[in-house]
Amino acid sequence: MRSLPLRLLAFLTLVNILNFFDRYIVQAVEPTLKLEFGLTNQESGLLGSAFVFGYVIFSPLFGFLGDRVDRRVLMACGLVAWSLCTALSGLAANFGLFFASRVLVGVGEASFGAIVPSYLKGRIPDMVTLNSALSIFFVAIPVGSALGYIAGGHVASVWGWRNLFIGAAIPGLVLAIGFLLLAPEKARGVSAESPSFVRGVRSIFAQPVLRLSILGYVFNTFALNGVAMFVVRHLNGLGMSEAVASQDFGINLAITGFIGAFFGGQLSSRLVSKARNPVRGLLVFTGITTLLGVPFLAGAFLANSAQVFLAACFVAQIALFAGTAPLNSVLVSRAPHGLEALTQGITIFAIQLFGGALGPIMVGTAVDLLHFGGALEPRLALAYALQLATVAMIASGLLYLWAAKREAGTQLSS
Repeated sequence: MRSLPLRLLAFLTLVNILNFFDRYIVQAVEPTLKLEFGLTNQESGLLGSAFVFGYVIFSPLFGFLGDRVDRRVLMACGLVAWSLCTALSGLAANFGLFFASRVLVGVGEASFGAIVPSYLKGRIPDMVTLNSALSIFFVAIPVGSALGYIAGGHVASVWGWRNLFIGAAIPGLVLAIGFLLLAPEKARGVSAESPSFVRGVRSIFAQPVLRLSILGYVFNTFALNGVAMFVVRHLNGLGMSEAVASQDFGINLAITGFIGAFFGGQLSSRLVSKARNPVRGLLVFTGITTLLGVPFLAGAFLANSAQVFLAACFVAQIALFAGTAPLNSVLVSRAPHGLEALTQGITIFAIQLFGGALGPIMVGTAVDLLHFGGALEPRLALAYALQLATVAMIASGLLYLWAAKREAGTQLSS
C-alpha cells in the first residue's frame, strides 16, 4: 500500500474505533438507562437512535463542505465536539437532556464519517488498493462497537454509567491534536464548475447503481442497529447478567467484525483484482455474503440458549461485515467526480435516518405490540420482533445483486 502512509491509516482507524465506542456505550447500558429514566421500550429504542438525528442532518452538510475546504480541520472539530457531548451525556439529569446530548454527539461524528472515505480516495486512486485500505479502516466498526459493549458494561458496573460517559470523552480530546499534525491539503475551494448542493444530490441519485447500493446499505444498517440496541436484554432473557451479556456479545462482535471486515475486504480485492469491472465484482461479493448470513440470523433469535444464540450470531455477523469495505469502495468509486464527500454524506443521511434510527424504534415498537395485553411473554416478544432484522438482511442482499446487474448493463451500454 505504497500510496498511503500506514501511520495515517492507523491514526484514522484509531479515531474510527473511538467513534463507534462512543456510539455503542449506550447499548451496553440500555437496561440500566431504561430503569433509571423509567422508559418504555419505544423510548429505549429512541435513546439508541438519538445520535442519528444529529448525524443524518449534518452529514450532507459536512460532505458538501468536505469537497471544498481542508478536511483535516473539519474532522478535528468534529472529534472535539462529539467528545465533549459524550461527557455531557453522563451529566444528563433526565431522558430529555440525555437524548439531546446524544443528538449533539451525532453532529460531531458527522464531520468524520462523511469525509474519511473521500479523504482516503484522494490518496489511493487505485480502486482495488483503496478497497484493501478500507478493509482496515472499517475494522473499527466492530472493534469500536465491541469495546463499547465490553468496556461499557464493565466500567458502568464498577464506576457507574455516568462516569463511563464522562471518561469516554478524554481520548477524543487527545486524538484531535493528531489532525493538526497531518500535512495540509491542497486548496480546492469553489470553482465555476462546482455544482450547488441540490445539483450535487441530483447528480448522485441519477445513477441507478448508487441508488440501489445506498438502499441496500439502508437495510443493512437497519438490521445491525435493530439487533445492537436490544441484544443485551435478549441475552438477559436467556439467563445472562447484563455485564456478562455485554462482555460475551462484545467479544463475539470484535472477533466476527474483524474477520468479516478485514478478510472480506482483502478477499474481495483478490477476487476482483483482474476483473474487467471491479465494481460489479464487489457488488456481487457483497450481495452473496449478505444472503449467506440470513439463515444464521433467523436461527439466532429462535434459539433458547445464549450459547446457541451467540454461535449463530457469530456466522451472521461475519456475513454482514464482509461487504463493508467493498460496498464503501463502490460508493466512493462511483461517486460523481468532485462529489465524493457529498456522496458519503448523503449515504450516511439515508442509512442512518431510514436504517439506524428506524431499526431500534421499529423493533422496540414491535416488542410493545407483541407484548400488549400479555399476548406474548417479554422474551418471546423481543425474539419475534428481532426477526425484522432478518427481513432487512434479505432485502439488503437482493438490492446489492440488483445493483451489480445494473452495473453490468451500464458497462455493456457504454
